[in-house]
Amino acid sequence: MGGPPQEALANQGARLGARLLDGLILIVAFAVVLGVVVLLQLPGRDNDAYMITIAALGICCWVALLFYEPVMTWKYGATLGKRICGIRVARLEDGQNISFGRAMGRWGITFAMGFIPLLPLLNVLWCCWDEPFRQCLHDKVVTTVVVKNPS
Repeated sequence: MGGPPQEALANQGARLGARLLDGLILIVAFAVVLGVVVLLQLPGRDNDAYMITIAALGICCWVALLFYEPVMTWKYGATLGKRICGIRVARLEDGQNISFGRAMGRWGITFAMGFIPLLPLLNVLWCCWDEPFRQCLHDKVVTTVVVKNPS
């Protein structure tokens, strides 16, 4: 059976820390965008231009939310949170970085699981008892594994 050795696998604490950091990064980014919107709501501003600005910023936020994780995972092997925690996502079969399609699939499966009660919790906890590769359910679907990043 292929796959990385046990000592190369990321531990659950690093994975959780990375997920929390990524959430914090997105919250801060959205707070900055919200701050810009509030500043644009100064007296005497053109209402139509303000509404267009809000719509454009809203679209930018959705695009960022949709593509942050897949693009970072495809391009760099890890999101900012994963990079800070010293881990990365790799193909199970050879340990290389994943393709954009696989990164989108990994994120899309995670997103879709959010619509089924308790499945998101089961998804992230799955790596606590999965053998031999500590995969979450979304990793299993797209055959990825999270490993320590030596650099």
